[in-house]
Amino acid sequence: MTSLRHVRGPGLFWLAVALTAPCGRLVGQDVPVGTAGPRPTPFVFQGTPDPPFVQDPAPVPPAAPLTEELPPVFDDTAVRMRFFEAISANDKHTLVEMLNGGMDPNAELPFPPPEEFAKRFTESRLRYYVAKEPGFTGLMMATALGNHDFVRFLLMAGADPLRMTKRHKTYALWLAGTYRRVDIMRSLMGISEEHEASRYRVHIDLARQRATLWRNGRPEWDTPISSGRKSHPTPTGQFLVTDKYRRWKSTIYHAKMPFFLRLSCGDFGLHQGALPGYPASHGCIRLPEKAARDLFATLPIGTLVEIE
Repeated sequence: MTSLRHVRGPGLFWLAVALTAPCGRLVGQDVPVGTAGPRPTPFVFQGTPDPPFVQDPAPVPPAAPLTEELPPVFDDTAVRMRFFEAISANDKHTLVEMLNGGMDPNAELPFPPPEEFAKRFTESRLRYYVAKEPGFTGLMMATALGNHDFVRFLLMAGADPLRMTKRHKTYALWLAGTYRRVDIMRSLMGISEEHEASRYRVHIDLARQRATLWRNGRPEWDTPISSGRKSHPTPTGQFLVTDKYRRWKSTIYHAKMPFFLRLSCGDFGLHQGALPGYPASHGCIRLPEKAARDLFATLPIGTLVEIE
């Protein structure tokens, strides 16, 4: 067997030690250690080299037999149904437990839901959304049921108030407006007692055909109005300003309605219009131009409007 050893020093010094074996000999030029000399000539290996040493590979264990069955895909239908069962049954303990356990607050009702679950809702609109509308969320259900506590729980857990259903693009705020849930609308819109909108209130008196603006609990001014005629009466109750449009054109009657303040996501509101001295609109509340301009500039989104 042949071996080669190199020793390095302060300069370029080489020590070559050749041991000749039957397989061949190593020919070179020796340079003593510690002396400077001519650069050594390259070593030339002469003879027939030994075959390289090859280690036997480790035995490879046989592969596990393949199975045709794949692991089952997790189906969360039962979990989501338990979530909606808790909301529909006003089961606060289960709802809070599931939300604290990581339940997605934006989970959608399985579609179609079990028939017996849909049948428990007697109100026609809610039954339709439960049985026929994909993408219905827990926040929408709590809103439609008027459960303000559950709405707050879901919002704190991260529920999206702008999430829409798949077919009709319905969202929780529209449902709150449709069901006249002003308190829930405020929560969905983030209107707290410290919010700017809480400083204002508009009171509409249909009998007197007058509107009064209140600020910080005191009346500031009032103005004549023209509300809906008998065939298209103005709805009564409490509403919130949900949209403001400087220029708006009715998609139903194709009439211009400047300074339009939409109420509770509905199809009516306050706007500039003609005042003949009696109820003459298709349901909206017409205002003189100056009053319409002032209200549009003053009232923030979320302002309460009371109509009686």
